[in-house]
Amino acid sequence: MSHRKALTLEEKVALIKDNQNGHGLSVRQLADNYKISKISAANIRRRSEEFLADYSSNSNKGIKRKLKDENRQKIDEIVFEWFAQQRAKQIPFSDPILQEKARQVAEQLGYTTETFKASNGWLEKFRSRHAISFRTINGESASVDDSAVEEWVQRLSTKLDGFNENDVFNADETGLFYRATPDRSLVLSKEECKGGKKSKERLTVFLCSYLTGTEKLKPVVIGSSQRPRCLKNITTSKLPVTWLSNRTAWMTCNLFTDWLILINSQMEKKNRKILLFIDNAPCYIINHDLSNFKIVFVPPNTTSKCQPLDQGVIHSFKCYYRQKLVKHIIAQCTLAQTADQISI
Repeated sequence: MSHRKALTLEEKVALIKDNQNGHGLSVRQLADNYKISKISAANIRRRSEEFLADYSSNSNKGIKRKLKDENRQKIDEIVFEWFAQQRAKQIPFSDPILQEKARQVAEQLGYTTETFKASNGWLEKFRSRHAISFRTINGESASVDDSAVEEWVQRLSTKLDGFNENDVFNADETGLFYRATPDRSLVLSKEECKGGKKSKERLTVFLCSYLTGTEKLKPVVIGSSQRPRCLKNITTSKLPVTWLSNRTAWMTCNLFTDWLILINSQMEKKNRKILLFIDNAPCYIINHDLSNFKIVFVPPNTTSKCQPLDQGVIHSFKCYYRQKLVKHIIAQCTLAQTADQISI
């Protein structure tokens, strides 16, 4: 029984080596091992010099098929080489950019807009040949100054001198679009996928934990209302978080100072002096004497690598919140007749 499977360039080279390195594997054995037809295995063996040359010239190891048209193969190679060079610089790309570049290359090679269009079909095949996927750009690590990070790491031990690991804290804030529902949906075949207006209601969550992670200070949640309807009959002081508010639901200098004074008072009662690492956000201005605090600012543009809470803690918090939200939506689905009736 023949198999339909396209091997990558790397897999083809592995098959060739299996045949050359004294293994003595027959075409049938190669076909069975790599789950391809005997004809495909024989063709790969016949074109072994071509594939080995491509591999040694650092061609894309994930490529599965080469174009038969030499001129179109040239377009493919030039566009892919250009794409790889730009991605090495962390430059983001969309499909239209890639298609326009292909048209420019084709024009330089003598093609017209009629003979080469860089259609969506061409784009799909190009991405499949080179294992190019479309992903969301996450984080800020591409803008980090690596030399500043190295210098910070070298100076870190001196900043920690005199402090027990249980007295070293890190605080950071994050935005939480707490009513945000999925912007994509699974749908049945031929079903229209429509949605309403997206919620942009936002809270700021301020987290603080110490080095070993076993002690966490009470999280601060900042909303736009001092007494939102959902907290109408609830005493905010009894919440598991500290509820604060301002018109924009952002952390401000006044709110941050109030929090520092509160924590300083708590540490003073415990006769405990702590070291707090924070980033250099504009609202983090120290305009009050703090007897039990030493504050150290993380260097600018390095927080994604130097800020401990940015190394997965905030991400984990949002994942747990999303799990709770998903369960809440499932529970609401039982009674809701439309998406608007699912209250979050």
